[in-house]
Amino acid sequence: MSENISKASITSGVEEDKVETYGDDPALEAKLRRKFDLMILPIVTGIFLLAFIDRANAGNARILGMAKDLDLSGYRFNIAMTGFYCSYIVLEIFGFGIVTMCTAFITSYEGLVVGRVFLGALESGIMPGISFTLSQFYRRHELATRIGFYSSVAPLSGAFGGLLATGLNKVPKWGMVHGWRNIFFFEGLLSIILSVISYTMLPKSPATASSLTPEERSYAAWRIAEESRSHVPQKTSSKHFKMAVFNINVNIMAFACTCTFLTMTSLSIFLPSILNSMGYSPVQSQLMSVPPFAWSAAICLAIAYISDRTKSRGLWLLTIMPFTAAGFLVLILATKPAILYFATFLTLTGSFTCAPMLVAWAVDNTAGSNVRAVSSAYVVSIANLGGIVATWTYLLPDAPRYISGHAINFGAAVVCCVLMTIATIYLRWQNKLKARGHYDYLLEGLNEEEQAALGHNHPSYKYTP
Repeated sequence: MSENISKASITSGVEEDKVETYGDDPALEAKLRRKFDLMILPIVTGIFLLAFIDRANAGNARILGMAKDLDLSGYRFNIAMTGFYCSYIVLEIFGFGIVTMCTAFITSYEGLVVGRVFLGALESGIMPGISFTLSQFYRRHELATRIGFYSSVAPLSGAFGGLLATGLNKVPKWGMVHGWRNIFFFEGLLSIILSVISYTMLPKSPATASSLTPEERSYAAWRIAEESRSHVPQKTSSKHFKMAVFNINVNIMAFACTCTFLTMTSLSIFLPSILNSMGYSPVQSQLMSVPPFAWSAAICLAIAYISDRTKSRGLWLLTIMPFTAAGFLVLILATKPAILYFATFLTLTGSFTCAPMLVAWAVDNTAGSNVRAVSSAYVVSIANLGGIVATWTYLLPDAPRYISGHAINFGAAVVCCVLMTIATIYLRWQNKLKARGHYDYLLEGLNEEEQAALGHNHPSYKYTP
């Protein structure tokens, strides 16, 4: 059934003489997926949910009294929100839980700015870290469903966060913690508890998964190494950095992700304010945000599943992102509250789904765990430039119509659609060139180990368009 391989998989962490090669075993594959889904997905989903709630809860707190208590007049709220993305780009769950909880005790605008900067620094590794971790356990065409599952809680955090904020706002005063301060205190406490659970229960690789048998660990390591065409253990080097950063399709996806991050962040922070400007009370605004965010989560799950089943990314993303553009256009042109509220559903159709799927798409089309690690971090870092812009899209002087903010987001959605179209065409073209033997010359004079080191540049490596 198997023969020994002299080198260990870079993804396995299994000792050299224990890594084996296998033929495809559908029954064992299905069993491994079920085990990984049970041991990994609940934890990373909880981490991402709390991270996103901690990131966006300022938008809820803003209309529940924080703006008044901290004197967030003029552009002060926007400046404070920018602090998060500045440190997020430059630089994990225990830390951001503490920072979030401490925000409950902030008494000044300056304290809020410092708190958001620290929160961004401590959350910076969450999204690329989760995407990379999943790539160590799942095959390329199993990734989108899993990434879609955990990332679907991003819009749900808007729905759940709004309900949670409404409830926590009504908790009786205890000491200086009351009203909007309860939002930060209790959500931060939940993050700290989850950090302890994740540290003790989340496996680092198939080799450290205690719930697997020795044969399952070996097979799990082999299937990832076999697909990535790399069985040689390597340290991350400048070569891996160049393969990720100087990669056309990774850069296209990074800048497309920047555009969709802009729309996603704008909605996650400012949707309660947008609804409030339509004439709804602060509490009504929180509750009215639940259905659009729930709709977005359902779309995220559906597109991720279909994407994996069809082994296609770009086509499905291009079916939903135009709805986001259309939604912002309606917000610009319409004036009736009912139509404006319907438009929020349209805006959320593509924004929260395309962001994580673009990260998955970039990871999909790079081979080797080192290159994938750099690619995921690079895409998320570039994309969060959109987060900085997003914090300045909805300004108090523009209320209640917020035409400028809607226009910026409309433009970002359109550019995202154009870039995703280019990426889809480019990847299909590259697959055709590889099928015709256009890149076969790259194998000349290389031994087996050197050929494997080509990664996604290998002539037989097929991209996911």
